[in-house]
Amino acid sequence: MLVIAAVPGGLAGGPLDVLVDNAVRTSLARLERSVSEVGDPALYPSYGTPQLKWQLKSSADWTSGFYPGCLWYAWEISRDRRFEGWARQWTAAIEQEKLNPDTHDLGFRFMCSFGNGIRLGQGPEYDRYKGVIITAATTLARRYNPQVGCLSSNWDLVKIENAFPVVVDVMMNLEILFWAAENGGSPELAQMARAHAITTGRDFVRPDGGTYHVVRYDQNNGRIINKGTLQGAGPETTWSRGQAWALYGMVAVYRHTREQRFLDTAMKLADYFISHLPADHVAPWDFQSGIKYRDVSATCIATSALFEMIRYLDDASLRAHYETEAEAMLASLCQPPWFATRTDTNCLLDHSVQFLPINSNVDVPAIFADYYFLEAIARYRAWHAAAGRLGSK
Repeated sequence: MLVIAAVPGGLAGGPLDVLVDNAVRTSLARLERSVSEVGDPALYPSYGTPQLKWQLKSSADWTSGFYPGCLWYAWEISRDRRFEGWARQWTAAIEQEKLNPDTHDLGFRFMCSFGNGIRLGQGPEYDRYKGVIITAATTLARRYNPQVGCLSSNWDLVKIENAFPVVVDVMMNLEILFWAAENGGSPELAQMARAHAITTGRDFVRPDGGTYHVVRYDQNNGRIINKGTLQGAGPETTWSRGQAWALYGMVAVYRHTREQRFLDTAMKLADYFISHLPADHVAPWDFQSGIKYRDVSATCIATSALFEMIRYLDDASLRAHYETEAEAMLASLCQPPWFATRTDTNCLLDHSVQFLPINSNVDVPAIFADYYFLEAIARYRAWHAAAGRLGSK
């Protein structure tokens, strides 16, 4: 049995390794307890209540892949085989979504669950995971419009004739297309993903590095109808989680293509995100909003992206710059009030925002914040272990 370790207030500002180690101990204990809280392997944590208890959804919810993803990272970090078993259990029920044509978020569902299973698992029981991912990627590819050069989003709040809406979130679902193309799927899947990333860099990223959340195209000729936001504060503001999705997605595209244009765009997006952070390094829900809620999930996503991005930078000064910023963000995430201190919760982080304009899940835990937090920790440790510097910070 893992022992719950509360976050000591005296660690504020302490060495990052100490903060991370303490957060890991507490996170593993909470994830162990969460298995009993959730109970049914066909149900998945999505958002927390104000009392920091998990709301549960079916595999049909876009967030379903993140909980098994958290369990996979717990297995990677702890090497406790119980987490591997639990991860397999909660991964299994997501398979039924592989033929779901009504969502652009199959990448979230399958790469966080089956994808991490392939990355970490060994043995014949994992052999079928590859086919599941390829099938899901092929389903997702149906959303691609060659006139636009993008995959469509599956929802919009505006009804416009012939509109083909695309949200920046789709950048996070390109990885499944690349992976499938590299592992036995059609090469066209990678071509679609690359084209989507090029179109996003051209049409979503403003000259200052901020991003639009949604761009609506004419489905017949690919012309832009309008640009704006769905979940942010206004059409010309930058919704922080959308900025983080764009950053993370561009880094992943660079990983698969090694084309400099995508790394350059990722750095531009990172510079905007970092330069608009407050002193404590935790993003507001929208960078231009007067409503002062924070969105911890945006910082988790961006932090994880930065710890991957620095691996691809040849310039030592640039690498050091982004490493310093990523570590400052991670240090804040490991401490209150962002890392939850209640001893009766199985959520890791508090203060995320799903959809403030419709007052949905505002200032509560979010399972995707926990997932990218654990991923950021795993990447931080791997980076320092590879550099022979773990423990030096």
